[in-house]
Amino acid sequence: MTLVVLGWDALDAELLATYELTDAFGSAVTEVDTFDNPILEKPHTNEVWPSIVTGRPPAETGIRALSADEGTEWENPIVDAITDVGSNFVPDSMQQDVGRLLTNLGVERDSKTADYYDEQGLETLFDGRRSLSLAVPNYRTDADRDLGLAFDRGAQLSGYLSIEEGDDGESHEPTVPIHRLDEVVAGQAGKKIGVVRQAVQRRYDVVFAWLGYLDTIGHIAPVVEEAGYQRRHYEQAARWTNEIATQIGEGDTLVCVSDHGLRGGDHTHAATLASDDPDVVERVESVLDVKEALDDVAPARDGSEPDVSERHRYEGATADRSATDVRDQLQDLGYL
Repeated sequence: MTLVVLGWDALDAELLATYELTDAFGSAVTEVDTFDNPILEKPHTNEVWPSIVTGRPPAETGIRALSADEGTEWENPIVDAITDVGSNFVPDSMQQDVGRLLTNLGVERDSKTADYYDEQGLETLFDGRRSLSLAVPNYRTDADRDLGLAFDRGAQLSGYLSIEEGDDGESHEPTVPIHRLDEVVAGQAGKKIGVVRQAVQRRYDVVFAWLGYLDTIGHIAPVVEEAGYQRRHYEQAARWTNEIATQIGEGDTLVCVSDHGLRGGDHTHAATLASDDPDVVERVESVLDVKEALDDVAPARDGSEPDVSERHRYEGATADRSATDVRDQLQDLGYL
């Protein structure tokens, strides 16, 4: 058995009803409570997902997207020091503007790795399991690096939302056209879906993929001159979800979860949990309940490498050539 979790960032429970997609992400679905960042007064991706995988609030995870005491943490220690000094003198609203500017210039906020949770004594859904975590915010893994899943959404968004100052005032002059932005964000999501489809052929305990697709689309939807733009992308997310649902085996469980909703370009509190397993859905009232519910349906086998599941195995000969032989052949072909 494998638990497969698709973390659809910003999947909005109310929009599912509006778009007539209520059962597209699971036959059982519910709106779940989420929580605000106290400075932004809205839920924030970078602190809700760590709480989803630990079941702990930010006060216990120590992870905040923005705080009154510490400001925003940045990967570059020089920038971090500058912003720390600025936080003593600069109003919160201006600090947020500076943060946006730094992000657009390519400076990344500090992101936690899986080791952080061990160091802090924080138990996660992935502990003690054959697990594959893909791009979960503030839970970076070796798999993210090996699979090339790091993606600068800020650069793409700032390109599309480029504003030019002219004699007649401001005008929207995107340096990234909308069709290219669509292709980029869909390509990133499709890459993760492809990894999930491969992973479910093996005996993982947990496969958990974070997908920022709907969040990106939702933020720019109010600017796009296309009726039904956000709905069209919700339908695409539903198709990807169905691909996974039809591939998993008997006894596997698929769960879709979000950290918040998103309507009119703004984060909402209409977070979503959906699954074909109604018992999972019935147990969850808040994003902080998700881990406990998933713990009860996820197996916990030994930590060995996941082998191919029975339903994907075939009888016949296995490796019959040496690695040296194959390497030499590929060198002759110019591949190596």
